[in-house]
Amino acid sequence: MSRQSHRHFDQSNIEGGVASISYDHLVAELALAQRRFEATFHHAPVGIAHAGLDGRFLLVNPRFCEISGHDADTLLQVGFQRITHPDDLDTDEALLARLHAGEIPRYTLEKRYIRADGGIVWVNLTVSMVRDAAGQPELFVAVIEDLSDLRRASFEAVHDPLTGLLNRRGLANRADAILADAAHTGQPVSLIFLDLDGFKQLNDSRGHAAGDACLADVARLLMDHTGAIDAVARVGGDEFLLLLPMRDAPTAAALGDALRHALTACCGGISGSFGLVTASGAHDLEALIDCADTAMLAAKRGGRNQLRVGDLPGPDSVPPRNKARRAAR
Repeated sequence: MSRQSHRHFDQSNIEGGVASISYDHLVAELALAQRRFEATFHHAPVGIAHAGLDGRFLLVNPRFCEISGHDADTLLQVGFQRITHPDDLDTDEALLARLHAGEIPRYTLEKRYIRADGGIVWVNLTVSMVRDAAGQPELFVAVIEDLSDLRRASFEAVHDPLTGLLNRRGLANRADAILADAAHTGQPVSLIFLDLDGFKQLNDSRGHAAGDACLADVARLLMDHTGAIDAVARVGGDEFLLLLPMRDAPTAAALGDALRHALTACCGGISGSFGLVTASGAHDLEALIDCADTAMLAAKRGGRNQLRVGDLPGPDSVPPRNKARRAAR
């Protein structure tokens, strides 16, 4: 072999070896990247899903299956539309269309999924678009966080645990919007204060379990007679408040009388003393409560099981404070 051919042979071997090393290194790097992706995808503490442009799931991780309540095979056969709560679907699809059109880079939405067992789960959904090398839409990537614990904690913070009605904090939150709207529109808003008659005797004679059952029955009665725009709260042991937007005095009084009659059949021996106040324009919640409480006390002193209507004090008057009287009852 000539020196020239020998040098050519050595050079070819060297170049081939470098190419072989570079290829092996690339394969190893790709395998490592794939393992890391799979580990992240399968062990992520949040749900991850890839969806096609038609909404059909292409890839789902175990956490998404756990959150949504559907197994992977089922999810891969359906689109997100099939498991999204109907009340949330229009909003989700509208945002998805904007994302597809390039109007927004991503979107985040609190929505509900319908689980396989029929239950509802609230999630925080973040969706972004993956585009191909030509910039055309290819697929959607979704990250899903379970909001069940957060929603439960938020619910418990503003609701009475026994009856499920609003508590005082929850009522105050709802009242802010109701009273602001009344002030803006000039529409009337009424407030009914209900204090049960004979509840202490029921508790003492039949025990707290019977008393709790009675309170739950009263709560259901109040909810059955009110609507979604009304705010119904339990604010004391046997005290309830109903904040009723767009109800004038006669309409609210008719509701109070209907509740009074229905209450006598709700828990044996239990009736109710009702105080009602109606206002138009801007008013403070505590002033309404104090006025309705005064009317309720008049009903209780007048023989119980009746409804009295109170008058709001003038703007220069100091509203009565009935907290001490309520504590003394």
